[in-house]
Parts: sequence; C-alpha cells; structure tokens
Amino acid sequence: MRRVYTDYQAGAIGAIVSRAMSAPRIIAGGSDPGLVARRVSAGVRALAGAAVSDRIAAMILILGMVMLGRLSSQSRYPEIHKLRSEDIIYAQLEESVQHFYASEKSGESPPELSIYSYTTEAPTDLFALSAALSLPYDSLATLNRLTDPGSLPKGRSILVPSIPGIFVAESPENDLEYLVKSLRVEDTGTHYPVQIAMRGRPGRFMFFPGSEFLASERSFFLVAGFRFPLPKGVISSGFGMRVDPIQGRVFKFHPGIDIAAPQGTQIFAARGGRVVEAGWSDVYGNYVLVVHDNDWETLYGHMSKILVSKGETVHSGDVLGLVGSTGIATGPHLHFEIRKRGVAENPLDLLAPKP
Repeated sequence: MRRVYTDYQAGAIGAIVSRAMSAPRIIAGGSDPGLVARRVSAGVRALAGAAVSDRIAAMILILGMVMLGRLSSQSRYPEIHKLRSEDIIYAQLEESVQHFYASEKSGESPPELSIYSYTTEAPTDLFALSAALSLPYDSLATLNRLTDPGSLPKGRSILVPSIPGIFVAESPENDLEYLVKSLRVEDTGTHYPVQIAMRGRPGRFMFFPGSEFLASERSFFLVAGFRFPLPKGVISSGFGMRVDPIQGRVFKFHPGIDIAAPQGTQIFAARGGRVVEAGWSDVYGNYVLVVHDNDWETLYGHMSKILVSKGETVHSGDVLGLVGSTGIATGPHLHFEIRKRGVAENPLDLLAPKP
C-alpha cells in the first residue's frame, strides 16, 4: 500500500539533510527552520517504522526539494501583512525574538534563523520599522543590504530575520559591506553561513546571531561623510598609539589607519574635493592630499602610482592612485588619514556612505 508522508516526517528529513550538508544553510522562501527543528523528533519516530523503500523515496524527494531551494531564488517568504499580534506571522516573529533574548540569558540554545517578508504600507524609515518589528536596525540593514537609514517608500519589500544579528555579505556590493567584512575577518564569535533568496538571486552571507554594529560600522551607516577608500581590503593597523612596525618596541602615534590590499588596487577619493598635494614623501612615499569643504582633508599614502595632479578637482569615488608600498612600509597597503583643520581624526569614526 502506498505510504503518505506527513509534514512532520518531511520536516524531520529536511532538517537531517540540511544539517548533514556542508554548504551554507539555505533559508528558502516559505521555509521555517525553527518550526522544522521542533518537528524533527516526531518525524524521526514516524519514519522509523516506514519501509526501507519508502524512506529512500522520501529522501530522494527531500534532496530534490533541497536542490531546488538551492537553485531557486524566486520563492516567497512567509509574509507579514500587519505589524500587529493578530497577524499570525508577526506573532511568530515576536515569539522568536523573545525566545532568542531569553536563550541569551538562560544559556539555552537559541532558535534557528527564519526569514519573513514585509511590504511597507506607507512611507516610513528604518528606525520606525525596526521598533515595530522589535529588531535592531542593523539586523535589517545588513540583511537588506541598505547603505543608509533613509526613508523607505510605500510598497518597499523588506526581508525580516526571525532573530537579531549581523549579516556579512560574502561578496560585498557597497562601502558598508566592505567595512563590515573587513572588520570581522578575525571575529571568533558564533557564526554560520546562510544563503538567502533576494532580488531574484541568491545572496550568501555569514550570519553572526546576536551581534550588533561595531562603533565604526554604526558611524559609517549613520553619518553622511567619507566613503571607504578601497574597493576591498583589511584594516591592518588602527588609529592612535601603536608599536612602530619598523623600529619595534617604540610606541608612536599613528595618525590614520592602514588598509592592507593587493598591490595595484585602486584607491578612491573618500569625498569630493581638490588635490592640493600629489608627490613624494620620505614617510608616505607616493601620496595625495585632498582638501574638502568645512576644513576637512584626506591623505592617501604609500601609493605605487599617482593618477591625479595637483590642483585637480575630484569627486567621491574617483581613482586617485594605486596601492603600493613606497616610503616607509612593510608591505602593500594604503595609509589613510582624515584631518579636521589639520588635526588627525580617527577615520573609523567618520567613514560613511558617500553623501
């Protein structure tokens, strides 16, 4: 007699298969990994009595569904229609968020990540939406790949995570994502890869549950100012006192940040302005100094090649030169400074999406 498998059984197999796979967790449209996890034990018990052929058939079916989920990015996520507890999906979101924070206090295992969707009913902003969803704005920003907290028009589709955390894009697409990825290269906190369908294609992220924006990331997102001066790179030395990398054991003030990047990487103007110096320094090697409005200046050092001239007007994102190791340097990197009336400021407090 043909056996009919319940959603409990399918949920159990799906959970077992997904946990066995080494690929990023696929948070597919319409799935609820938290609900699946709660069904695992019941599903396994139900399958235990099934014929071997039936179990094989069910496994093949589920594997096909998993692969379909891997390839498809068009599936719909459970949709929140109203930001009120009467909405069953919204109520489920509230329960999951509360469960997460309770698990942090108790030390219990946190709930699994699920993804919902919400379409704005009227013009709003990220902070108002964040409050209505009981989620940190940085969770919504990193998942939806937002570059600033500007207004959200009516009809804007937003992905909503069931638990708070930071989504680090595997392939950054904007300045904020490059900064977030750069600063979290050595983060040893709990994290795992996920694949999420968005805008007609899959997005791959490293998810850090419970994590929040670092101070520099928050400034970058909230303060309109200076853009990240490289398309990619790792911050290898911060602003302030440090052991001199050349002399060793000698503490010196470092008036900028060093961003390690491959030789020849393009260097961008962090803000529009005018090139007032473009030449050689015994310390910075090939360097460029740009003045901006309101008494700001930016300096770019250790270039392998300068691509602008003194007196030239540049715009945010224009290429100034290429990364190198000229002057006093231990390897290819960009030395980047931001100055206010000639006084060095910490760039990580001022970097932000271009105005």
